[in-house]
Amino acid sequence: MAEDDYYDILGVSRKATQDEIRKAYRRLAKEYHPDRNPDKSAEEKLKRINEAYDVLSDSEKRANYDRYGTADFQGINMDGFGDLFGSLFRGFGGFGDIGFGRRGRAGPSPGQTLRMTIKLSFDEAFFGTEKEIAFKRKVSCENCRGSGAKPGTSPTTCRTCNGQGQVVRSMGGFMSVAQTCPTCGGLGESIDSPCPKCRGEGLQEERKETSVPIPPGIEDGQGIRIQGGGNFGPRGGPPGDLILMFSVEPHESFVRRGLHIYMETNITYSIAVLGGDVEVPTMWGSSKIRVKQGTEGGTLFRMKGKGVHTEDGRSGDQLVRVNIHVPQKLNKEQREYLSKFDDIFN
Repeated sequence: MAEDDYYDILGVSRKATQDEIRKAYRRLAKEYHPDRNPDKSAEEKLKRINEAYDVLSDSEKRANYDRYGTADFQGINMDGFGDLFGSLFRGFGGFGDIGFGRRGRAGPSPGQTLRMTIKLSFDEAFFGTEKEIAFKRKVSCENCRGSGAKPGTSPTTCRTCNGQGQVVRSMGGFMSVAQTCPTCGGLGESIDSPCPKCRGEGLQEERKETSVPIPPGIEDGQGIRIQGGGNFGPRGGPPGDLILMFSVEPHESFVRRGLHIYMETNITYSIAVLGGDVEVPTMWGSSKIRVKQGTEGGTLFRMKGKGVHTEDGRSGDQLVRVNIHVPQKLNKEQREYLSKFDDIFN
């Protein structure tokens, strides 16, 4: 079973219908359910199956997964961050001061989209934080103001396409096709005297350091796309985007599933039999769960509101699975007490 492709996990094609995906999920969920499959790896496989179905059964998540390789570009609510991100990129060189010059019909090609990964600790992703990032990107050349032409000169009209950016090729008979001009690359202009600093490209490299706000509740593999944050296009082309992906480190005690977090804790045999309060850690501080008399190992307890809290008011729970601790070593007195208990119980 593939570990990195949701379609392979469910055993369906990329053109599978929702009905086919649903049937494949039900079949695999039965096959790998722990009650039917005693294999130790079945539980982990079932988690991957559920994860794949959660994405492929949702049209929006599936579309993002097919396009970007992740389902979570739209998974982050960025309401309230518009002003902050706007100010963040207003210092990137100001799109209005670029010398675009004259354009052909095809126009300058857009700049490349940049992609970078931001590493977060479990706590940073859980509560939210602010991260300093630094990256390099190409911006408009200061020397020629993005035109690519040597200062004091200007681009000239392309002689091949007469400034149209396209040439028409006859295919014989009544057939003809318009193609991007091979001389000017669709710009409609040519540069006789290139800028010595950027060599006619109209771009120069800059290093940008800035602070990025991370809202609470970010999950591993989620990402956001910031329009216009990537490289500028050559000779006045529009900028590409900046994609920020988040990599969240695991926690030593907790496992995150959406807004909920899971953990396991040990209780003594006497607590399981008689009942009592057990103190457990949470992301919000220590708290207690009430263990009922006769609780069996593997019982799952829910702690309301102890999971993730997002800025839009959603919150999750903490689920605690209790295991009965069996001591490996006993002293003489302990053995005598257990023997007496066993005699009385029987």
